[in-house]
Amino acid sequence: MTNQTHMHLLPVADLDGDAGRAVRTIAPFKATLSDSADGLLVHLGLPALSRAELRWGVDKVRRKLAGTFTLGAVTLSATDIDDDTVLAVALDLHNSTRGRCTVEGNDRVQGQLELLGAAEDGFRSWVNEDPTTRTSLAIVRDVGAFSVTRDDVEVEVLAEAELVEYGLNLLMAVGRASRISPPRLVIARYTPPGAGEQKPLMLLGKGITFDTGGINVKPYASYVSHMKNDMAGSALAWWLFKTLVEQGFDRPLMAVLATCENPVGEEAMRPGSIVKSYRGHKVRIDHTDAEGRLALADGLAWATEKYEPEQVLCFATLTTAALISYGPYATPVHFADAALQSRLSAAGTAMGEDLHFFEQRLWHLEANRDLEADLKNTARLPGFAVRGAGSRNAAHFLRYFTDVPLTHFDIFASTWNWAGDAPGAGYGATGAPLRTLLRALLPR
Repeated sequence: MTNQTHMHLLPVADLDGDAGRAVRTIAPFKATLSDSADGLLVHLGLPALSRAELRWGVDKVRRKLAGTFTLGAVTLSATDIDDDTVLAVALDLHNSTRGRCTVEGNDRVQGQLELLGAAEDGFRSWVNEDPTTRTSLAIVRDVGAFSVTRDDVEVEVLAEAELVEYGLNLLMAVGRASRISPPRLVIARYTPPGAGEQKPLMLLGKGITFDTGGINVKPYASYVSHMKNDMAGSALAWWLFKTLVEQGFDRPLMAVLATCENPVGEEAMRPGSIVKSYRGHKVRIDHTDAEGRLALADGLAWATEKYEPEQVLCFATLTTAALISYGPYATPVHFADAALQSRLSAAGTAMGEDLHFFEQRLWHLEANRDLEADLKNTARLPGFAVRGAGSRNAAHFLRYFTDVPLTHFDIFASTWNWAGDAPGAGYGATGAPLRTLLRALLPR
């Protein structure tokens, strides 16, 4: 038994069977073990697979070893393995060892590990926190505390009085019955030196700190016991914003967090009611468990009208359909233009995270239309297709609330460890897809 581990990555064809005793792994990975003066030495041969598959396979091997050995802190080294693979594996080991992983002999990868690891730690901590403490008010507090330390960050918070005055009625409808986590629209703006008149990049996040489903209350089978994770969009937007600011991002940046909880109570929104949005669209509340798109719609409309960003990246645990349709590790990405899609795709490949891209389509826009009001919050395709395209339909709802270029990330599946075997993750939040977004946005 040992609590120190040295893991050496190398191509599977280069693994020398004499390097130690062979251990059973998953095909086509191979590993040998030997004892060294300072602990366990693992030589792990990597096959020619995608980086996403390599992450999953390495983590499977780690879990098998952890069933026999106390692995503890891990020192990682590599021979003839590219830096991106080493970094992706190191980040997973950082997460699984609670920060006790270092990369030996590669200062660049070690620096990236420290940067991205800290960002993922913060992101996961928000998502994993008890919903009675990680409330809209706690989000306001933490965003404000960061701004106090920065001369280049300003924070504005719209509370109930301002939301009512300005007509953000959809956000109010979702959260007005909550006293613990009441409706707030939090806007943090970063202006670097010499920004001039450059328009900002806006990061919009869904922050439903707990989702009961409202009056259409969630049954147990609808993951209600996991619904503290429904603020992961705001957590992702914030930790992306915070990390970019701390790294000296060279253009104006905004984080817009539409946050509250979706409670059951006398003042909760009612199915069948019609609510006028900030942008003027009348929305029929067909089902109170389709609340995230309502909160986002008002935040999107108000913030893009006032601040005129160049483009919006929107993050939300928006639909269970993302998990049902695309599996537990994928992130559907809607409406990215060609240039952004290229950057995101390259970043996802480098970091070992799967993004799936979808363009705007007229029939998904029309699926949001309603007979009583302009729109309804439960878009459906007609006929036998009625059960399909939930993530796409919901994303298209947001298109009605801004004319600014919008890219929407439905992170319901990827940001929580639904299958229980997400690489490096224990129970709860995975940290995805923050590493990909930082790779795409930070200069290298």
